[in-house]
This record gives sequence, structure tokens and C-alpha cells, in this order.
Amino acid sequence: MRKTFLTLIFASYSIILCAQQTSLKGIVMDQRAKPLNGATVFVGAFDLNGITNAHGKFSLILPVKYYGDSLLLSISYVGKKSVERWINTRKKNENLSFVLEDNSLTLEEINVNQEFKQNKNSVSSIVFNEEAIERVQAFSLMDVLNTLPGKQMTAPNINAPQTLNLRNTLDGSNTLNNSLGIPIIMDGIRLSNDANMQSRPVGQRGMEGSVLPAVTSGNTADVPFRGVDLREIPVESIENIEVIQGVASAEYGELTDGAILIERKTGNSPLHFTTNINDGSRNYSLNKGFSLPKNWGGITTDLNYAISNSNPQDKVQEYRRYGTSLRWNTAASRKLRNKLSFDFNMRIDDAKQDPDDNSKRKYYSKEIGIRFSNTTQLNYNTRFFDEISLMFSYSISKQESFAQWLLNSGNKPYTAKDTTGIYEGIILNSQYLAEEEIIGKPITASTSLKFTKRFQIGKTVHSLLYGFNSSYANNGGRGIISDPDRPRFVNFNDQNIRPYSFELNPALINTGFYVTDNFHYKLFGKNVNSNFGVRFDNQNGSTSFQPRLNTRIVLDKRWALSAAFGVATKSPTLAHRYPSPSWIDIPLIIAQNTQSSLYLVYTEKFITKNENLKSSKSESAEFNIEFKNSWITSRINSYFKNNRNGFNSVKVYKPFHLPVFDYHYDEGLNQIVYQETGKYIDYYDKGYNRIENIKNSYTYGFDWSLAFREIKSIRTSFSTSTSFIMSKQEDKVLDIKDLSSPIQINGQPVSYLLYQPSNQGRHVVLTSKLNTTTHIPSIGFVIMTNTDIFWKNRYQRNYNDNYRKPVGYLDANMRQVLINDDLASSLPMRDLTLSDSQQRIIYMNFSLSVAKEISKRIRIAVTAYNTFNMQPISSYWDPNTQQEVVVSYNSPLSITGGISIKL
Repeated sequence: MRKTFLTLIFASYSIILCAQQTSLKGIVMDQRAKPLNGATVFVGAFDLNGITNAHGKFSLILPVKYYGDSLLLSISYVGKKSVERWINTRKKNENLSFVLEDNSLTLEEINVNQEFKQNKNSVSSIVFNEEAIERVQAFSLMDVLNTLPGKQMTAPNINAPQTLNLRNTLDGSNTLNNSLGIPIIMDGIRLSNDANMQSRPVGQRGMEGSVLPAVTSGNTADVPFRGVDLREIPVESIENIEVIQGVASAEYGELTDGAILIERKTGNSPLHFTTNINDGSRNYSLNKGFSLPKNWGGITTDLNYAISNSNPQDKVQEYRRYGTSLRWNTAASRKLRNKLSFDFNMRIDDAKQDPDDNSKRKYYSKEIGIRFSNTTQLNYNTRFFDEISLMFSYSISKQESFAQWLLNSGNKPYTAKDTTGIYEGIILNSQYLAEEEIIGKPITASTSLKFTKRFQIGKTVHSLLYGFNSSYANNGGRGIISDPDRPRFVNFNDQNIRPYSFELNPALINTGFYVTDNFHYKLFGKNVNSNFGVRFDNQNGSTSFQPRLNTRIVLDKRWALSAAFGVATKSPTLAHRYPSPSWIDIPLIIAQNTQSSLYLVYTEKFITKNENLKSSKSESAEFNIEFKNSWITSRINSYFKNNRNGFNSVKVYKPFHLPVFDYHYDEGLNQIVYQETGKYIDYYDKGYNRIENIKNSYTYGFDWSLAFREIKSIRTSFSTSTSFIMSKQEDKVLDIKDLSSPIQINGQPVSYLLYQPSNQGRHVVLTSKLNTTTHIPSIGFVIMTNTDIFWKNRYQRNYNDNYRKPVGYLDANMRQVLINDDLASSLPMRDLTLSDSQQRIIYMNFSLSVAKEISKRIRIAVTAYNTFNMQPISSYWDPNTQQEVVVSYNSPLSITGGISIKL
């Protein structure tokens, strides 16, 4: 099918009309008329970009015979204000000249806020430029993304992992699946978390509860089963961030809930030192760009260090981040470009041992890794392509998670044998220093080959992209390390941990192929931009077909409409596919006296790997209305998203039929002896957790944004946005309820009844943002305010009462049996004890930020989160608990101060 599809595409394009080619040539300089080496020249209509050479010159070839009279050129360079200019394509454009000014608060016009953009990637992208990123005073990428519509602007907190959720209000495993489906794509390379296996046995604790927590606080620092930890991405090296919340181009795979596209700084730039301080957190960054002689391009280097204490008074729990990167961007000729990057990162989450803690609790999670990537682009016009782009990336890191706790709780029966059958275990001493340790060595690699062809058919201009990509994920770590003499937990959920090596698992290899066409045409005299593509992914052994379409029609100078639809999938990670086996340990005899002890146990091993796990899937649709005149820009974006086959764990119960033993102490042998009685006992309460494709939900909502032109008399501009999101859970897996004592159904003893899922419900969130920006260029001064208004936040179950009838039961073989309503009425009902989690008051959070620039080289900024320290309180009477519940909103006042120096 795939070969036939490709043959049809290239056969149809063999009738391409040869269009007259137009050349664009020019020079890009700074304010001192010095040529800029490595400036980016971009023509959005053709998805065409080039970079300037050592003399600041560029040359582009455009097929524009039937396009029109003008094209928009965008020129950008690190540390400079970008320039956009319309050019007349009917004239010769071989002596274009562009002057880029340094980013400065003394410029007459600045842009320190996010912008909505429509491009080939999405009809609803939100873009942060360099100035918009810097004004946030971010400690990590998450702080920037918290300024998105529907998010709350909060004080920086890098003491706990930060993973992103977009267009989702559900919690639990829904947040894990949502963040997993949002790839972070940096310089064209996806940052993969697919090899992260830092998890306790899923079979024992389930997917949500398997991450090793800090013994001193309950927090965790590891992020298996989800997306990348955004704490590890400092923003001082970033030039541009594009947030795709809806339907992405078919060029991008391994996603279900959006994507974050990051471009880092390249090119000659001054030495730039930045520091921000907030309470117990400090962040320091140093950046410098160097120009190399001739056409060797430029090298950009970054250094970053961050440290944060959750409680600066005792400094017991501490987070540290170290990072450095080196990027070499060069244009060897007009036809050949290359970008090589090297990154080193180290993270330490450390909960030190408190000298006053008699239990000697200690925890740490460490990760150290390197990554290098290379992108080579060749411009070479042939019948089938104009450009070839080859990308390769490789990363390797070492992860270590460790926790200890001094236990003193009496002798304990224990076993750690990797076997199945009846045997004698051991009796542990009453006091020992328990340890848990997980060591991972994630290795990821990816490669992609992309072809671009620009052409015209009639009066329609096409920019065709096609190519393939492949990703590799493996983990060579020692895995779960278990000392049988010092276990942290004994017989937890009828299981004990055994050693489990990650090295034994096979690698995860996914491949994808895509074709996408970005084309411009006129429909009933209106300009239309469309991007239609299809993607084929082979993920975990199964192939998916993913069509995607984005279309925008410009009705006139004021009105425009956009629509999009797409299907996307995300493969399971190694942690989903290869959790450790489960060993169910059933005590048969526990006996001891002053002379001897005996622990007789039955163990059965269950392999819980999920090699046939499907990819999660989403279907998304969007519709946008845009209006713009000289005073106001308005945009309404409505959307719908249907998520299916998400990952979560389910309990699998297993019946056991085991012999009964007698035992006694034999003085001659000086030991406890035992023998079978000939009787048997049945166990129905034992089981393990297994990961399956059981999470289903859908979400719909809208964002309405308004931006007003600056009022010159007060040098102030206003913008506002309102977001409504409703997510509904639709899991189909029935809840299993353990009965305190068995009941009889159709003459059989039943210990478990089945009920409709208790977590079925919808979560509605309605919020608004009001932003103001006051800019006084004569003194290089900016005041910005952000007001978050929380109108509604309510979760409501699908059920109107607390009591639900069963819908089935588990038989003697632990198989599900459904029942009719008449039988259900005679069986025990389930008490859900519905809790009221709705937000009972409307409240707001106001933040203020000021920045002052001195001599265009020094910038001092201060941000006060919850400036007026507003912490409203509401209370209500809970009829279920017969108690008054008091709820407090907003975190206390928090202030970030920072300074930026350019030399």
C-alpha cells in the first residue's frame, strides 16, 4: 500500500509546470553597518530559509510566477530585533538591505509577549521570541509555558519534577499520558524519555505508584511513564519557542497532545551573564557566540547552574542542575549547511540525612548525560527535491535513585528467591538499615532524512516535504537492585522485590514515513493556505495511518478562518513494555520459638512484559476565527480531542489452590518440622498489576484572546484571554471490589464484585488572563502585570448518588461474569462517598514585573508573584464526613530578582 501511495504521488507531480524562478539577493547588517554572519532569512510562503555568509549576504531562489505581487521576508539573528518586510516580486530584488537593531528596552517598539502564529506546523501555534522568554525570569522552560492561556503564572519551583500538560483537566494517569504525548523538539531533534525505566515493580504498586519517592517528603524526582522533566531545560540559550496545542504537521511523530518546538541561539553574540534569585532558588547562566573566519560559521557556548532548597532554613532537600552546550553552525557554501551540537547535563535531587532523625532517612536521585546531534542540509535542485536534510542524534546517561530507612519493627518473614514452588524462606532481624536502589543507563538515538520540493501546478504553489525518521531506545542499567538482607518492604501487596536487570530487555525501535504538502492557492478570490499530509508509523510492531490537515482562508484584510483535523499516535516506552516480573509470595507457615524459626512460603512468578501493547492515539479537530483592525486583534480557537488507548495498570487476580501443613518443634533435630495434612486451601485475594491500553477520554474547549494596540498617551497596551476546558473520562475497565466475606451466587462462592468505574466523570475549568505592558523607551523601562482569574474549577462524577449496583463478579477462575439488573439488586451495593471538589468562590492572582535597562548592557528585573499576597479562603459543610472543610487558594507572595549583563 505504501509503495502504491508513493508511486501515485510522484506520478502526479511528474506533470509539474516549469515556473519562472525569481532570485532574492541581499545583505543583512547590524546598526554599525557590520555584516551579520549566520542571520536567518525566511520566506514562510515556501517554507524556505537561508543563512547569510561571512559577508552578511544571502541568495534565495523562488518559484513565484503565479503567486502574486509580494512576499513576506523575515530576518532574524540572535540578540537582534527581527525584521519583516514585504517585497515586490515583479521587480528585481538583488540588492536588498536589512539592518537589525540590538534587542533593547530603549527601542520604540518591543514585543515581550507571546504571539499567535499560523504556519505549516499548526493553525494555532503560540510563539515566544527571545524578548518574551527573557521577561519571564524563568528558572526552567516550565516557567515560560505557565504563561500560556489556561495556565497559571506561578513562582518558580524546581524542587519537584515539571512535566507539561496541554488541553487536559483530568489527573492521575491522564496527566502521565498527556505529558508523554507532548514531545520536546530541540533544534529539530526530539528529546526522548522512552528509555527511562527508573521505576519500582509495576506489578507490585501499579503504574502511578511505582516511582521511588523521597523518604523525607514523599516527592519523587524521576519521571518514567511520562514526558521530559522540564526542569532540565534552562531557557537562557533559547531563541524561539513554538507551542503546538492542536493538530501538528505530519512531519512530527510520536505525539498525541501537541508539541514544543525549540530553536536555540546561534551566531556571534556578546558575553551574556544572567542570574535570577527566588527565596531558596538561584539560577546562573553564561552565554557567548563567536564568529569563525571565512565561511566556517559560528560557535555558540552556554553554561548553566541552578540550585534550589525547598526549605532554605535547614537545606535538607536540595536540587542542583549543571549544564553546558556547544553549537557550531556553518554554511560551507550556498548549497551546503551544517549544525553540530554537543550537550552535557547533570541533575541531583538530594534529600540529606537529618542529624536529628533517628530513622536515618536519606534519598537522592542523580542523572548525568551527554547528547550530540548533527543536521546537514544540502540545496541541490533535481526533479524530485530541492533540499535534502539529514539529522542524527545520540544520547547516553546514567541514572541512580536511592533511598534508605532504619527499620525497627520486629522479626519479619521474607523471601527473595526467583523460583516457583514451595520452599523455606528466612526470618529477618528486627532492626536493619533498609535500602532501595535503581540504576539505569538510558541510551537513545534518532535519525531522519527529509526531502523538500517546491513547485507550481497551475496557479497553486506547493512546498512538498517527504521523508522518514527512526528512533532507538535502550537501557543498559543494572536495574532494580535488591539486597535480600535489607529489604525496604516485606510482603507488600503479597509481593517482595527481586533484582531485575534492565540490560536483559530488547531495544525499542520505531520508524515513520510522512508526506506533507504546504500549498497556497485562491478559492473564490480568497487566499488559502493549506497543509495536508499523511504519516505512517511503525510503533511497537504495529502500523498506524495518520492523516492531518490544516487550512487557513483569508476573507479580507480583517477576517480569517482556520480549521484543522488530525490523527496522531505515541508508542509505549520501555517502562511500559518491560516492567519487572511479579512474584506472588503466599505464607504457608510462620513459626518461631527461642530455639528455631520457620517460614514456609509458596512463590509463583508472573512475566508482566507487554510486547503487544498498542500505541496511544488521539483524534483532534480545531476551528479558529480571527479578526484584526488598526486597534484590536481578536482570535477565538475552539477544539475537540479524543484520546484512546492510553496507558495505565489494572489488577489481575489469580486463584491459588495450595496444601495445608502441620508443624511442630523437634527437640532432637532442634528445628521446626512440617508435613502436609492432605487438605487444601483456596486463595482468591492475590494478584498483580499489568499495564494495558485502558485510558480513554475526550476534551473540548475554546480560547478567546484579545490584544489592543498600545495607547500612546500612556504607553500601555492591554491583552486578555479566556480559556474553557472540559475533559471527560471514559475508561471501560470495571472496578473490582474485594468483599470482606464471600457470598454465594448461583451456588458458587464469590469474593469479588464488579462495578462501573468510580472515576468516570468530567472536569471543567474556566480561567481568564488580563495582561498590561507599559513601555517607556526613553528610559528603557517596562512594567508588566498579569492577573489570573479563576472562574470555575469543578469535577463531577457521572453518578448522581453514592450507591451503585454491581454489574458482575469474578468466578472461581478469576474470570469476569456479567449479571442482569435483577440479580444485581440482591447483591451488596458500593458506597462511592461522593466528595464535593468544586471551586466555591471566584478568585484571582495578581503578579507584577518591572525591568530597567542601563546603557543597553545591564538589565535589572523584579517579579512579584501574588503581589498583594491574596489568599482567599472558603469553607463548606461536608455531609459525608460531618465536618467543616476549609480551602485556601493561592500561594504566598514570592519575589524573583534578577540581573542581566552583556559585555
